[in-house]
Amino acid sequence: MLLTEQDKGDRFILHSLFQKRRVNRATKEAFFYYEDQTLMIAQGKESYVVVSNDMAVGYPLFMDGEADFQKFVTAISLLQKKNIHIRTLWDIGANVGSIAIPALRRGFVQKAVAFEPEEQLMRLLRANAILNGVDKQMHFHQVALGEVSSVVDLMMGPGNTGDYRICGRRLNDDTMGEEEMIPQRVQMRPMDHFVQDFSVGATLLFMDIQGYEGRALRGAKRIMNSSPPLVVEFWPYGMKRAESYPHLKEIICGGAYTCFADLAADPPEFTPLAVKSLDALYEKSGERSDWSTDILFV
Repeated sequence: MLLTEQDKGDRFILHSLFQKRRVNRATKEAFFYYEDQTLMIAQGKESYVVVSNDMAVGYPLFMDGEADFQKFVTAISLLQKKNIHIRTLWDIGANVGSIAIPALRRGFVQKAVAFEPEEQLMRLLRANAILNGVDKQMHFHQVALGEVSSVVDLMMGPGNTGDYRICGRRLNDDTMGEEEMIPQRVQMRPMDHFVQDFSVGATLLFMDIQGYEGRALRGAKRIMNSSPPLVVEFWPYGMKRAESYPHLKEIICGGAYTCFADLAADPPEFTPLAVKSLDALYEKSGERSDWSTDILFV
C-alpha cells in the first residue's frame, strides 16, 4: 500500500515529535499523559513496563528512569559507614521493581526477595526482572505481610499504584480518594513464614506499605530478634488509618535498635533512638496526607 502525501506528512510530524521528546521534558511528559494504552515502556539505566497514568511509580520511571531509588542508595551508604554490608534485600511493597531491580543490576546486593500482593503489579515485577536479566537472583512472593495468615482487602485508587494499601479505618479527614478505592482480595502471611530467605547480619528490610509497617513487623518476631537493618516509610496519615504507629514504636524502641537516620535529611546522619524522637517526628507531620519520610533503623 502506497503512502499518501498526507500519510508522509503525518509520519514526518510524528518523527519530529519523537525527536523532540528526547530533549524536551514537557513533550516527553505529554507522551506519558496522553498515550492511549494500558502499559508503557520506561527506559533509563534499567527498562520497565509500567502502568499508564500511574503518577506514583510509572511517571518517575518514564521521565527519569528511577523512582525513589536514591533513598535506597543513601541507606546503603549509611550502613557502610557503620561497617554493615548487605547482600540480600527484602523489598516489601515491591511494585514493578523500581528498588529491587536496580539494586541487583548495579551490584548493591546479590539477592532480592520481593513481596507484592497486587496481581497486575506482580506480573509486571516478574516481567521487569526478566527484562533486566535479574530474575534468577530474585524470589517473588505475591502476598501482603501482616500479623497472621488470612485473606484481606487491598484498596486500590486510580492513578497511584504507590498508594495501594491494606484496608484501614475510614475517617472524616480522608483526603487521598479513599471513597474511590476499589478492593482486591489478597493473601496475607506473617513475615516469619519466609524466614528461610533471611540471612542474619546481611539482609536489609526495605518497607513501603502505606502505613502498615508496624502491623507487618508484628508477624516478624523471629526475624526481628536479630534487629536487621530496617528502612520504613514513615507516613503518619497512613499509620493513623492502619492503627499501626503504637506497634511500630513498641517493636523499634523495645528491641536492640539504637539509632536512626531520616533518609530525607540534608545531610542524613544517625541520631540516638528514643521514643520521644519518633513521637516528635510523628507530631511534625500533623498527620497530613502530603507528608512522609523514610527512616533507617540500626
